[in-house]
Amino acid sequence: MTLQDHAFIHLTQLPGKRAVRRKGVKGHQLRLHPDEITHGRMVTCTSALRTWFDLASVLDDDDLVIAGDHLLRRRNPDATPGQLDAYLESRRGAAGHHKAKNARKRMRTGTDSPKETEVRLLLVKHGLPEPGINLPIFDETGGWIQDPDMSYEELKIAIQYDGGHHARPAQRRMDIARDENALELGWRVVRLTQADLDVAVPGAEPRAVTRVRTALKERGWTANGNS
Repeated sequence: MTLQDHAFIHLTQLPGKRAVRRKGVKGHQLRLHPDEITHGRMVTCTSALRTWFDLASVLDDDDLVIAGDHLLRRRNPDATPGQLDAYLESRRGAAGHHKAKNARKRMRTGTDSPKETEVRLLLVKHGLPEPGINLPIFDETGGWIQDPDMSYEELKIAIQYDGGHHARPAQRRMDIARDENALELGWRVVRLTQADLDVAVPGAEPRAVTRVRTALKERGWTANGNS
């Protein structure tokens, strides 16, 4: 299940207060540690780490990894890997711990968007090697060219996921210049959109997987890992 499919708003009360009972609301009564509570200007809610842990009972495995990667994202992360691991250790034996622990093994730091994680998980699920995340490309003089969303450095394959904002003319021009610089250095650039992730027939291979596999094979990769 994804959050978009979830029909309820979850509201938590501390012990001693009655759990909320209202249409469209799922009430909980939980004992929370002080560092599991975040006080905002308008609302008090569970911390990012506690919220992610509680999502283990709501989300499927991949979406839990996507949410977890967002915790550890490259810019303004909600937690460090060390903080996450320490929190998971503190929740040992609690409901959802096993699922959260398994998700942690597949989480990565340094992502910029949920779609990057979705693409990475999709490629691995279909037997392709796991790409690196936002690893910089430099020219011969050491000048920075770009940080592709994902890449296979040794094979010089860059993977870019273009969301809706990439359709804007100014962003489009920047993307073209970005990729031309990489191409001039011998990189193969695979640009993906949502259309490459969607499938018309359930069980069919997404075009994203087919396109990345083609690029890998063009650079000498084989399914047994030899190149």
